[in-house]
Amino acid sequence: MECEDGVIVLTEKPPEQFEPTEEEVRNYAEWLGMDPEADADMLYLAKEGLKAPLQDGWKPCQNSEGEIFYFNFKTGQSSWDHPADETYRNLVQDKKREKRESGGSNKVPVVHAPYHGHGRQPPLAAPKPRFSCIRRWLCCRRRSAGSESLLPRAR
Repeated sequence: MECEDGVIVLTEKPPEQFEPTEEEVRNYAEWLGMDPEADADMLYLAKEGLKAPLQDGWKPCQNSEGEIFYFNFKTGQSSWDHPADETYRNLVQDKKREKRESGGSNKVPVVHAPYHGHGRQPPLAAPKPRFSCIRRWLCCRRRSAGSESLLPRAR
């Protein structure tokens, strides 16, 4: 497939090699529509969503501006969001609805590991990259400014 220059196709790390930090999980939880404090019993969904693998022809790509997007090499579809994000947003909304309807009675207790050091708790480690470059490849990039789609250039 011939495409514009400046795009790097990335390879996704297997879920067992990617362990999101607590900060990444909390940020993603908020992005999914959770309150990390009130919905602490659902944070497992955020972690699961961050580790969700790409399927069915999807590959992560990086454009010349350094922005990550997802491209499906089978269908030509592209997205700024991970293809599993919508699934996890819907799961969060379903779980929140179940909690409201049951009066919150199915709340699971959350246990936090204690910090045994002296003084202030150390800052969280720098985020680990979920992707790594495999090679510079002529692939797909965002079309002109304002365009929502990422499509290959016609031959």
